[in-house]
Amino acid sequence: MTTSPTASIPGCPLCGAAGRPAFTARDRNREIEGKLFHYARCERCATLWLVDPPADLGRFYPEGYYELPPAERLPALAAGEGHKVALLREVADGGRLVEIGPGFGVFAFAARRAGFDVTGVEMDARCCAYLRDTVGVGAVHSARPAAELERLPPSRVVALWHVIEHVPDPGGLLDAIARHLEPGGVAAIATPNPQSLQMRLLRARWAHVDAPRHLTLIPLGALTERARRSGLRPMRVTLADPAGRHWNRFGWEAALRRRPAAGPPTKPVAAAALALTLAMRPVEERDRLGTAYTVTFRKEPA
Repeated sequence: MTTSPTASIPGCPLCGAAGRPAFTARDRNREIEGKLFHYARCERCATLWLVDPPADLGRFYPEGYYELPPAERLPALAAGEGHKVALLREVADGGRLVEIGPGFGVFAFAARRAGFDVTGVEMDARCCAYLRDTVGVGAVHSARPAAELERLPPSRVVALWHVIEHVPDPGGLLDAIARHLEPGGVAAIATPNPQSLQMRLLRARWAHVDAPRHLTLIPLGALTERARRSGLRPMRVTLADPAGRHWNRFGWEAALRRRPAAGPPTKPVAAAALALTLAMRPVEERDRLGTAYTVTFRKEPA
């Protein structure tokens, strides 16, 4: 008889408290494998986490996970990152910036143009070469960002745009970020909102579950409380920035499709998703029920 993965649930990766079974999900977004994955919910902070991550998790990030664009397309792509750069310029006027999980570096390109000295910590070797040779920023090839922060010189900014949910030890990473930042330095974290309207309605069908790549789904309150313990004071929260609105639409569109992994949506599905997104926007933004949130933190003085 096979033991259920939820028979002995480990402690919450954010706060260490006990958890209970929450739901099961398949790799609906990419269909790399048909296995059923099990998520637990923390009884203290309500963080959701994957109980049975695959030993070969790298297989779920295939080579096509990032499509490297021609260099001439970078300026146009980076224009869509302007709101992120503006957010950071409000609290940090240039300086060293480490981006954890930059992918092929659209934000890194925009931040470099805005005057930041950028280094990316990225687990994809192809992306690291692209970051150095095409984007023109530093790149560290590693799947252990907390360890790399310990080796890098202190930074004014650390940015994680939809990365912390991929990390097995988010609490440890917050501690490492706090140690790494200069006094008064800033961390910017964007991540899916497991208390969103979409999650409440869709559960395992919610696109931002993204099993098994998303290892943790952290409520805003849980993230800010754990960050305070690390010495990071929350400054600003938004669920209504351009990126948040994009992820709202992405989630509704995926919900309307039988197989999101099959390719781009049909025009009728895309139109229906846009209509649904606009109809739900007042509720999602008024009550902080949007699909993703972005929060900035400042390192407290010693």
